[in-house]
Amino acid sequence: MNAITLNRRGLFRASAAAAVALSIPVALPARGQAARNGDALTAYLRIAQDGSITLITPVTEMGQGTHTAHVMLIADELGVPMSAVKTVRVGQPSEPMRRPPGEQSTGGSTGTRAWVVRLRTAAAQAREVLTEAAARRMNVPVVELKAEDGAIVHAASNRSIPIGSLVREAAALPLPEKPTLRPTAELRLVGRSQPRIDIPAKVTGRAVFGMDFKVPGMLYACARLAPVYRAELDSFDKSSIDGIKGIVDVVPLPRGVAVVAENAWAAIKGAEAIAIRFKSTPHDSLDSAAFSQRMIAALDDETRAVAKNEGDVEAVLKGAARTVEAIYEVPYLAHACMETDNATAQVTNGGVTVWAPTQHQDWALAEAARAAGVDPAKVTIHTTLLGGGFGRRYAYEVVGQAVTVARAVNRPVKLFWRREDELAQGYYRPAQVARMKAGLDADGKLVGFWFRAAGPSTLAEFRPTVIRENGLDPQHVASVADSRYRFGAFRADWVRVDGPPRNWIWRSVGASQNGFFLEAFLDEVAHAAGKDPYRFRRELLAHDERALKVLDLVAERAGWGTPLPEGRARGIAYMESYGSLCAEVAEVSVGQDGVRVHRVVVALDCGDIVNPDGVEAQLMGGVAQGLSAMLGEAITLKNGAAEQRNFDTYQILRIDRAPTVETHVIRSGQGWGGVGEPGVPPLAPAVANAIFAATGRRVRRLPLTAEGLGV
Repeated sequence: MNAITLNRRGLFRASAAAAVALSIPVALPARGQAARNGDALTAYLRIAQDGSITLITPVTEMGQGTHTAHVMLIADELGVPMSAVKTVRVGQPSEPMRRPPGEQSTGGSTGTRAWVVRLRTAAAQAREVLTEAAARRMNVPVVELKAEDGAIVHAASNRSIPIGSLVREAAALPLPEKPTLRPTAELRLVGRSQPRIDIPAKVTGRAVFGMDFKVPGMLYACARLAPVYRAELDSFDKSSIDGIKGIVDVVPLPRGVAVVAENAWAAIKGAEAIAIRFKSTPHDSLDSAAFSQRMIAALDDETRAVAKNEGDVEAVLKGAARTVEAIYEVPYLAHACMETDNATAQVTNGGVTVWAPTQHQDWALAEAARAAGVDPAKVTIHTTLLGGGFGRRYAYEVVGQAVTVARAVNRPVKLFWRREDELAQGYYRPAQVARMKAGLDADGKLVGFWFRAAGPSTLAEFRPTVIRENGLDPQHVASVADSRYRFGAFRADWVRVDGPPRNWIWRSVGASQNGFFLEAFLDEVAHAAGKDPYRFRRELLAHDERALKVLDLVAERAGWGTPLPEGRARGIAYMESYGSLCAEVAEVSVGQDGVRVHRVVVALDCGDIVNPDGVEAQLMGGVAQGLSAMLGEAITLKNGAAEQRNFDTYQILRIDRAPTVETHVIRSGQGWGGVGEPGVPPLAPAVANAIFAATGRRVRRLPLTAEGLGV
């Protein structure tokens, strides 16, 4: 299909006229690397003469439902049914597909909120040039026309023209720089629940995830990685797997080898059986107990990085009528995606092509270019569906491995990790400890609070440029240093304690552990003050009407203070992350079979929403993942290696332990906040606080299995 591309700098016409498509981009300020092949812009939206519409979405779909939200935005602005819009996942990074800091990636709960204005603007530009074309053909004023039901309609004369038949004329018109967006009253889809467009293909098995993708003549390569963190390959004996039918080759990798075979099963068997040796490391004897002690000892290290310091917190604490102090701890966590890490690569004389379930197209492209030793302009990236992301798919190592193996065997290769390596050599949310001190006056009012965390840095490898000049990794004070609570005198700081595992972002990142630290400890402070935990939080948020609405809503809908069945208790928590305010109440019982969470009520203010059904699903997913991590998930170290190698030892939440989840969303109109991550941070403290209410026992260390409270 020949395309006519419109942008605010001019009009470019295709030479052929057999078929025409209207392609609408949004011009953005230049940032980051130049787009591939020197193209300044890439269209989001294409409209063909048959009226079909293609949205080239910049966001990776990993189950969060953003493609549905994007289609809703486009369909509403254009005045077409959702069924008229199909999506194409863009893989090749280009300027319109990037967001700050100049990268094409999906994370940080930005999949919808970062693109609302851009996508609506693109659709509004298309609508206005189509309407102008219709006005000229009908010889009527533009103001008398309306785009609806896939046509431009002139109600006064009962005439309409399908938008597809207007494409050729619209493509000859200048594109408006500042189109008028439809008023809220005209939106038929946005703000109303719509079915997910990706679900049917997933139910029928037609959906193509990274592990499903195939290239003719493709080989399979299974990685076998070192059991000890940071250990490098020493040697391997290829002849040790000569008896396995289908083995093609063994290719060395920095942390192990890839066994290449004609089919996946042979590759797996070869990876499991190959005789291999790894070099020793300085931490071959490290275990979790010793590392925990290192982190706790670091809490007394004065070489800390200060994030916030308001008032003389030390003096206030010394003069307080009562002080409360506690140390909390969380373990390393794996992402435990259902689909293990994988990528498919093909290397030819003309360049490199990669098909990968990635959250970061720019990083994947750069890694492929590095591994192949070619200019990035010679690399093409295609993004498949993801069988789980949670931050894990920002990692690009597997792309380099796939390209390395494809070069070595001179054939297309799908490289994948076994579950054992995914868990034991993956990328973790770092272990962390926090010591908190609070001071109360004679009336039980909080007058001072000191938060100090210690542990490995999340961003040192993930995004080192974000580390501040004083050494602070801001993720380790996230949602604490910037809390809406008024603590009185307040200090938040952090001490870095490096460990061997590779640390990475994990759903809600620093807020996930800090939610547990802060909100469980504030419950301790509330009880020390002799105050109801909900009322105590209201005191700390009395100045903030928006936060109070969220807190009050969750308390009301959960029936805070009303009687419960015998043996049950409630706990409450409030956290802000990713621009959204979220509060949760957990209803819990503790019996011989451990902790059971029966009901979780969630209140969220994310400013505004596109698809309520998608918001509800994301909050439910956040509760489930937060509870799973709290109950039994942990990566523990022994002799420098992870003890957990599969789901028999890395305990994921089972469906019979899943609670009923009720969601209540406030559309405050106060800017777009995230949805995918804010539901995680309040869950663990709400459950921990309910456990105390039920048993009088404080939970200061996770997971609950480590405290004898798990399943």
